[in-house]
Amino acid sequence: MKTTPDNSGDVRLSGISKTYGSFTAVHPLDLTVPEGSFFALLGASGCGKTTTLRMIAGLEEPTTGTVRLGDQDVTHLPPYKRPVNTVFQSYALFPHLDIFENVAFGLRRRGIKSVKKQVEEMLELVQLGEQARKKPHQLSGGQQQRVAVARALINHPKVLLLDEPLGALDLKLRRQMQLELKRIQTEVGITFVHVTHDQEEAMTMADTVAVMNGGRVEQLGSPADLYENPQSTFVANFLGTSNLIEAEVDTKNGDDLVLKAGGGKLVLPEARCSAPTTAGGKVLVGIRPEKISLTHADDAGEIPAGRNRLTGKIADASFIGVSTQYVIDSPVCDELAVYVQNVERDGRLVPGADVVLHWNPAHTFGLDAAQDIDAGTEEEVAA
Repeated sequence: MKTTPDNSGDVRLSGISKTYGSFTAVHPLDLTVPEGSFFALLGASGCGKTTTLRMIAGLEEPTTGTVRLGDQDVTHLPPYKRPVNTVFQSYALFPHLDIFENVAFGLRRRGIKSVKKQVEEMLELVQLGEQARKKPHQLSGGQQQRVAVARALINHPKVLLLDEPLGALDLKLRRQMQLELKRIQTEVGITFVHVTHDQEEAMTMADTVAVMNGGRVEQLGSPADLYENPQSTFVANFLGTSNLIEAEVDTKNGDDLVLKAGGGKLVLPEARCSAPTTAGGKVLVGIRPEKISLTHADDAGEIPAGRNRLTGKIADASFIGVSTQYVIDSPVCDELAVYVQNVERDGRLVPGADVVLHWNPAHTFGLDAAQDIDAGTEEEVAA
């Protein structure tokens, strides 16, 4: 089903913004979604992601800027004249029509008489060929979701817009549908733009993710790049969990920065630091919980040289099957998170135990300490 990319499915937003009176929902932004990619707009409620999607769809008029699909300026075109289709969280299926007729609806409305072959192909794509004569209420939520996708795709849009499409599903079904949508997108090869507040969903499905915060794109990149190389405290905290430790630049050692944190020293590759790196400068040292190893204080002498180290005491331990999640009180930071895979469990690692946290300095990242250290955390986002 894939066609040779001709850039007609590119989405190009230039200086687009949206204000409602004195409130700015989306600050002027430039964004290009490449032809044939699976692109996610990720952020908390009210960050401007749905407004951005609605401006692409033509459901909102931009206050400034232009929306181009390929070489076509569609900024002022009504939704039905744009080569896009939208799938909403509510699915909006016609309850009185069976699945076949729901999918055929767009073709029939355009006056196409012979729809059988196209509808059957589309139902096969979403693996619902045997459900064709059922009504929507007879299907599960995930199946209804796939019907909505088939109904949108049968019109051969250049871009499919997905607005929180999995939000109404339970966790297990949502995970299945993430893989299902990714498979469908790969097979049809058209541009998908997907809005979600769910970090795991964006990282599972998208080639590229734009993390939005307060009507701006905070950072843009592949899921792995955003996770491994966050450029702000918001991205570091919003995508997964990050330990952020306040430190000060002490010296430079080749390509590394030596930092003072509490009474100890930490090493940070200068290339992984987005903060000023002059001596005395303040830095937030970041390390993901799963990158840290935990050793009982009695075995500290066995830790290899050259690793970053912190001492601490286990405050809490939660066994969650695949890993044990520890909370560590340390002189440099209260409540450091450490995730240890349950391969060979050390029975001494219980609350109250003295431990050494250690990790490869290459896994450390550095952020500007002028930022809010709690930006993007669940508590901050909820507030």
